[in-house]
Order: sequence, then structure tokens, then C-alpha cells
Amino acid sequence: MAGRHSAPGRTRSRTRSRARKRSRLLPVLLAVAATMGVGVGAFAVVDKTVGGEAGCDGSLTVRLAAAAEAAPVLEKAARDLEADKVEVEGACVDYTIEAKAPEQVADGLGIDPESAPDLWVPDFSVWVTRVAQEGATPATLAESLARSPVVVVGQDLEPPASWQEVGMNTVAYLDPLTSSASTAALLSAFGEMAVTGATETEMGAMMVPLAQRYGAQPDKPKTVDQVAQAAEKGAQAVMTEQQLVALQAAGKASGFTAAVPESGTMVLDYPMAALTTEETKREAGRRLVEYLDGSKGAELLADHGFRDPQNTPLASGEGLGKGDLDVLPSPDAKAVTDSLRQWAVLTVPSRLLAVVDVSGSMDFTDGGQPRIALAVAAAQGALQLFPDNGQIGMWAFSERLGQGNRDYTPLVPIRTLGDRQRGALAEALEKLPSMTNGGTGLYDTTLAAVRTLQDDYDPRAINSVILLTDGANDDPGSLSLKELVGTIDRERDPARPIQVIAIGMGPDADAKALQRIAAATGGRSYVARNPEDIAEVFIDAMLAR
Repeated sequence: MAGRHSAPGRTRSRTRSRARKRSRLLPVLLAVAATMGVGVGAFAVVDKTVGGEAGCDGSLTVRLAAAAEAAPVLEKAARDLEADKVEVEGACVDYTIEAKAPEQVADGLGIDPESAPDLWVPDFSVWVTRVAQEGATPATLAESLARSPVVVVGQDLEPPASWQEVGMNTVAYLDPLTSSASTAALLSAFGEMAVTGATETEMGAMMVPLAQRYGAQPDKPKTVDQVAQAAEKGAQAVMTEQQLVALQAAGKASGFTAAVPESGTMVLDYPMAALTTEETKREAGRRLVEYLDGSKGAELLADHGFRDPQNTPLASGEGLGKGDLDVLPSPDAKAVTDSLRQWAVLTVPSRLLAVVDVSGSMDFTDGGQPRIALAVAAAQGALQLFPDNGQIGMWAFSERLGQGNRDYTPLVPIRTLGDRQRGALAEALEKLPSMTNGGTGLYDTTLAAVRTLQDDYDPRAINSVILLTDGANDDPGSLSLKELVGTIDRERDPARPIQVIAIGMGPDADAKALQRIAAATGGRSYVARNPEDIAEVFIDAMLAR
């Protein structure tokens, strides 16, 4: 919205420029008044009228970018300020209000700082911190113009115990990369760990499938309306209290209730920052802050479903109602950046070739169970982390196991997961305990697996070899470790990366060899010395993609 708007009316805001003009006019007006026989008291009325009609000495254009839901409030505030005819340094303020996603403003500052808006109202203060850490110099004019807690909504909704529980269920939400409400919900799951006692492994077991399921959706929600539609079909939905109130005011989301997990939630805080160094434009921003901090501004915010800066429950009783709210602390900018970077990677589909050791030593017992049984159980659990858009195949390996005395044999070709592929993988896993025999043909198998993925590379997915072994290479006719690493390095294509995630089981795993193999591909290696660590290693490997 572009228009001529000014800051709130106050007698003290009249400028020295206008005062000088009136001082020059005063003798003339007094002489006219004396000639006409008009008293000084009558002149005082004339002076006030002339001052109001004189207008401003020019205009001051101020560009403001705001989160979409806050833009209508700021637009209405600017219109009200226009009616008050108050100047900044003698000029009427011409506010241009633009609804713009916070990430667009933040990214734009890094690309073209000169095109940045003068004022900025993102929905979450971590955005201001982020741009400051990246070299911008925002000046905070208001820590918070309004607040809105992040909530879970649905029909016949029982308050969940935690955000971790929300993430394990069927839940609809906007992309955390573009929605601060979704970002806050994701970060709340980690922020509540001190309350719930959840471990990093448990959080990973929630986050990996959550991100993979999101990435697998062919039609991801793009609007809050679409999130609400998913909730109408039985899912829980994540949004802010303000977004729910706005939906219901528009006749949507009928029958929905809002809840906050028992562990608490984060609250969006809508700060105002100045991205310009011009003091007049900063003052124009302060006038908006003053307006919203007054009675008219408070009424305007409430009409749009926002809480005040003190997070007072809505007087109407809408949203969460009038009860107390446990607020989780907001994260620092680095935690946000790291979490979103990890999220972006986790949502990319997986294309995996699982290569499982079936050498004779896999019959050895650790923790009361054969190693091969532990490997099968861990693989079965890991398979549940992947949605149906993942692609997974499987090989088994031991010395001279395959045709032509190769050290490996394909069991299931790499195909997109679905009932048929999941069934084939389950059957192959069940056969592994009957295949254990011979030595560990590790090096030749690893090279063959990497080359197989290189030959059939999928640029839309993260292509990885998951190598699960309990020992060291003991095939006397195979490549040496130096030859293997050198060949991988020569054949590596940065445009078509293949990662090896090497997982060693038990006390006999060759940790140094696995580390060198993984490092040569940009992957990672792990050694699970204790059987119960294997499931944790699978999750950690996914989180470290």
C-alpha cells in the first residue's frame, strides 16, 4: 500500500521551520486584525485554523516490509496517522507498506543492501539477530509490537504432552524454511528437552521421519488455509494463535480448538527494526510504534487476533483462551540457522544401497545375540525412517559370495519404496542369518557399491552407500585400502557425490579403515561397540547427511 501517511498528532511536533513562518506573518496579521477591529482572542482561533490547513513542508517516503499477517495492521495504523496530520521534521510521512516474507528481506540484504526497506517488521526477532550476524546493522525500534503463540489446532483436540509427540503424529504445517510458526514449533521440540528429559537420539528419531515425510508430499501446503484443510481431514495442524483467529473470523476452521503442549511453546514477537541510518525515517518508525502502543493500536491489534507485547491473552477469549501460558525461551540465531540447514537436507529424498556384512564372524555373539541378528533388527528399524519416496536396495557381502567369485551379491535392486519394495527388503533381511560364511570382502565390495550408484545417479536425491560390517578386510586377493581410497578419490565427481556411511559393529570392526573410506567420499563412519548403539548410529547417520 503506498499513500501519504504521517505520524501521530502532537502540538510539540510542529517544526521550527513553520514557527519561523508564523513569526514573520504575525505582525502582518496583527496589523490586519487591528485595522478590521478584530481582537487578539479572535486571532488565536484564526491562527489555529491556518496552521492546520497549511500542511507539511514536503513529504518523506518511508518503505516498510512486514510479515504478511502484520501488514494489514501496519497499513491501518499508517492511514490513521495520515488523518492526524503530524510531521517528522516538517514533512508528512509517506509510508509504503509491503507484505514480505522475512526470509526474502533477510536474503535481499545479502544480495542488494541498497534495495532494503527502511523499516522491517518480521514475525520473529531471530530474523533481526540473523541479519545482524551476517553483517547488516539493524537498529531495533521496538522489541515487540505484538505477540502470538505457536499452537496446535484440530477438531476434538486433546493437548499433546510435548512437541516431540506432535512430530511423531500426522501433522500439517508450512515449510519451516519459509514459516516462522513452523520453525518455532520445530525448535520448541528441542527447547523442551530440559522439561521432557528427551535424549538427542529420541529427538532424532522424531525429526528424521518428520522431515522425510514432509519432503515426500507431492502437494505441500503453501497457505495457512491449506494447513487448516488438512486438519479438517483429521490431522493436527501447526500455526499461530493469530492465524487461527483470522481463519475463524473469515468463517473457516469451524469447530477447531487450539492447544499448547504441556511442555510449553515459543511465541512470535513481531519486532520493528530500522534498516536505514536516516534519523527522520527511524523517527517515522517510532511514530508507528507509539501508535500501536496506545489504546487505538491495542484495539487494532486485538481486532486482528494479536496479543499485546506483554503476551496478554486475548480479551475475547478466542484462540487459547484466557489461561496461563508456559513460554519456551527463543533460540539464538545460530541454533535457528543450524536447524533449518539440517531440515533442508533431511527433506531431500534418500537413494540408498545398503551393503550388509554376512561373513562368518557375524555369527559371533554380542550382548547375548548374534551380530547378524542385531544388524537385521537395526536395519528393520531404520527402514521405518523412510517415506515412500525413498529409494533403497540391498546387497550382502562376504568373500567370494557372488557370481564369478565376487565378494558381494545383489539381493534387492534399488527401487522406490512402496508396499512391494518394503516387502522385498523385509524378506531379504530375514534371509541374511542363513547366509553367514567366509571372510570379510570389504574393499572390493565398497568400490563396486560406489560405482553402482555413480552409474545410476539420481540428482533429485542424496545418494549414499550404507556399509554395515563387523570386521576388517581379510580377502587376500582384493584391493588394498590405499588402492581403494585412491580409486574412489580419482573417480569422485563433485557434481554427482556418493557418500559412504560406514558403520562398524562390535569390537573387531576396523575403525581406522572405515574412517578413511568414509572420508574419501565426504561421508561419515561410526563404530557401535555395544549392540544397543546400532539404532542410535542409524539415526545419527541420517542427521549427519
